[in-house]
Amino acid sequence: MYQGLNNLNPRIAIVGSGAVGSYYGAKLAISGANVHFLMRADLEHVRRFGLRIESNKTGVEHLEKVNTYGCTADIGYCDLVIIALKATDNHSLEKILPPLLKEDTVIMTLQNGLGNEEFLANRFGGNRVIGGLCFVCINRPSPGTIHHIAQGSITCGEFSGLPIPRTHDIGLIFKRADIPFLVTQSLPKERWRKLVWNIPFNGLAIVGGAIDTATVLATKN
Repeated sequence: MYQGLNNLNPRIAIVGSGAVGSYYGAKLAISGANVHFLMRADLEHVRRFGLRIESNKTGVEHLEKVNTYGCTADIGYCDLVIIALKATDNHSLEKILPPLLKEDTVIMTLQNGLGNEEFLANRFGGNRVIGGLCFVCINRPSPGTIHHIAQGSITCGEFSGLPIPRTHDIGLIFKRADIPFLVTQSLPKERWRKLVWNIPFNGLAIVGGAIDTATVLATKN
């Protein structure tokens, strides 16, 4: 019988601790969640100094003690694995993920683009895969520091079909961390909706010299 992630203190792994992974992972940990970070470049810095969120909206939050690891074998089995790697690194997940996975571990990808859920489902089973879309403006100006500029919500859906109890349970974990969380009836529809938004704005922002979306919208020509 499903016991409910929300009724436990689930072990959560963050795979890909750049701006997105560090931001959401730190928010979850600050709220009391049991979070473990797989890190590369920032590993030693974060072990010494922790993670710092500098938000235009909520001010400064500092997670002093961070569970950081250089390999997933040291993390062990988790209940929820959050993928925030660049999609171009997906091939590495075939070696990275197995030490984290028990029979009922849920894999949640927060990656941009199409095909990430399919990649994970083909290798680890579709019933454990959830897709999440982040609507957030953040960057990582220095090791261990995340600058939160705006937004922050996540829209989430099941890869294999309609939402089930665990989808809503995961939402409650994020909501306790003051992260707006929406559950969608159609993950493919939301994926395409975000892609249609990203395609024109990302290209224009780069061509315009790293301008932001607000600048693009305010420009008539």
